Amino acid sequence: MLSHKEEYLKTLKTYIGSQFNDGSYHGAALALLSIKHLKYDQIKVNEALHRAVEQTTNIDPKTITNKFVAIYPLLEIEDDYEAQIESALKELEAGSENKIWYQYSTFCAHTLPLSKTDEKEISTEYPNNKLTISAIGNQSLPYGGIPRLIILYINTIAVKYGTDKIKLGKNLKEFVEALGYRASYIEGGTNEQVLNQLDRLFKTEFSHETSKKTFNESGQLEINTKQVTFKIFDEKESFETLKGGFTEKTEVFVRLSNTYYKEIKAHPVPLSLETIKKLKKSPLALDLYAFISYRANTRKIIPIKLEDLMKQFGIKEELWRFRPKAEKALDSLKKFWPECNVVIKKQAMIILPTKTQIV
Repeated sequence: MLSHKEEYLKTLKTYIGSQFNDGSYHGAALALLSIKHLKYDQIKVNEALHRAVEQTTNIDPKTITNKFVAIYPLLEIEDDYEAQIESALKELEAGSENKIWYQYSTFCAHTLPLSKTDEKEISTEYPNNKLTISAIGNQSLPYGGIPRLIILYINTIAVKYGTDKIKLGKNLKEFVEALGYRASYIEGGTNEQVLNQLDRLFKTEFSHETSKKTFNESGQLEINTKQVTFKIFDEKESFETLKGGFTEKTEVFVRLSNTYYKEIKAHPVPLSLETIKKLKKSPLALDLYAFISYRANTRKIIPIKLEDLMKQFGIKEELWRFRPKAEKALDSLKKFWPECNVVIKKQAMIILPTKTQIV
């Protein structure tokens, strides 16, 4: 532990600031002597400092470090218990059912922005379908891989356990790791990113419009339109309350809106958890995986123009720029789903007869 004193002090400053003189920091570091036999683990250091700051009213180097040396050894014990619990859970999860996550069918064909955008509203189009995604108030639209994983996680709990009340965990670290990410307490780290995207999802509204062509008794063509507007979370829920629950380290739950709960229960698309977590760094690969799984058919060939794929994914760029990105994402997907019988040829993506990964 002592050989990493400078690393500890650098981390300490990220939690309490650099306003104290150097002597205060180095004097406080003397307390590390009492745990010099313990191995330095940056993740545990972050967790112990996080708890120390939460449990202490006097925020100064010495007070925080004294609290830190009391907490750090306890994490070793917690890890031992957690390892045993994790082992037991893995035994329970040996069955394939626990290796399946679910996506809402509409979100297989229409997706969130791949990257950060200043737009407050976007519309994605799919044959006879249109999804409008709107940011509420001063918030911006969710984007990237994290909100996709959050949605997949809550969908899965809702479908598997038949409940609209979703348990996120007893602390933020637990929730972040359930999504397949490593918890990070630094500014701009994974924890902060997950909270930011969760806040955006709370303040996002979806409007799904479907149309169906029919002929009336006179033989005239009629187009019947149906529109469903919903939020993912219940209107009574607030991000601020949820965030406070993580701070208090209590069991944190969130309730889905009645409309969304009914939709995901009625239209779930099964996906491989292992494949999802392997692709989590590539939002486009995740989107292709969900869409191909949704459309895969063992009997027919399904061609999709790349320009139409861009419309349903809400991508606004030149086709020649998008194609290599799609090819790269598809190659990544095939590494974890070798049976994925899909090719990109000329200006189209061709889904050849193929079985879904989850049969």
